[in-house]
Amino acid sequence: MHNEITTYGLTDLNGAPVEFILKDMGALYEAATGEADRPHRHDYFTILLIEKASGKHIIDFQEYQLFDHCLYFIYPGQVHQLIASEKPTGWVLNFSKSFLVHNNISDQMINDVYLFNKHGETPPLPVNETDFQNYKNLVWQISQYRDLELDYKNEAMGALLKLILIHSNTHCTLHKEKNPQRLEAGNQLVRRFKKLIDLHYKELHKVSDYADKLLVTSDYLNKSVKSLTGKSAKEYILERILVEAKRVLLFTELSNKELAFELGFEEPAHFSNFFKKYNGLSPIDFRNSARQS
Repeated sequence: MHNEITTYGLTDLNGAPVEFILKDMGALYEAATGEADRPHRHDYFTILLIEKASGKHIIDFQEYQLFDHCLYFIYPGQVHQLIASEKPTGWVLNFSKSFLVHNNISDQMINDVYLFNKHGETPPLPVNETDFQNYKNLVWQISQYRDLELDYKNEAMGALLKLILIHSNTHCTLHKEKNPQRLEAGNQLVRRFKKLIDLHYKELHKVSDYADKLLVTSDYLNKSVKSLTGKSAKEYILERILVEAKRVLLFTELSNKELAFELGFEEPAHFSNFFKKYNGLSPIDFRNSARQS
């Protein structure tokens, strides 16, 4: 059903809740007999470590090609679908927010890996073959602890996950050489800005609305966000509204008028014009086209 989207919780094979799972991508491909999964979302974090693959990965309606030696980061709630054209080699790390808390992995570490995005563009992180071996070795160590009944097993796997996040942060090209104090101040501002967008994107659509809440000027907010992320503050706001609009259009039966008011537009026509400007299709045409594909 197109008006329903599955949200998966993190459970073991018996359906019992767990905090961390390591899976083999090749085994998952064989279990599904090569069929692509349907668009879905998780209530937990996912990292794909891809050693060898071809096909595509669709995250929040953005399509990315699968290629060798890369990592994908998927935030809880993002809609995604992996379509592999042949059996891939790689691993899937699933972990809950509680796993992060129990292993003292802070929100700041997750947020500093800019490839974890709650919505919008979620590009893969490419690494060279030599560096990928470091990730592969960490995954191998996780698998050793996973298969043994040891005291502090989860703590060991948590420490290895933290190392994977640290390596990812190091390889993330969005980090540039800057004055450390200015970089930290900018990070705090960007984090607060993103959090505000998630809370208020339905009623606040202007950069100035968020700048006022953050007690900075619109110009300062724009420059800070742009310098650290490569995107303007306005782009982040638009991206959040558009992603939510696409999710609702594809997975619910809300009318154009209902959706317009849901997203804070005073008139349905304003929403239709906005959506078509940034997507090239009207909301109804997008819904029909997406459901036929």
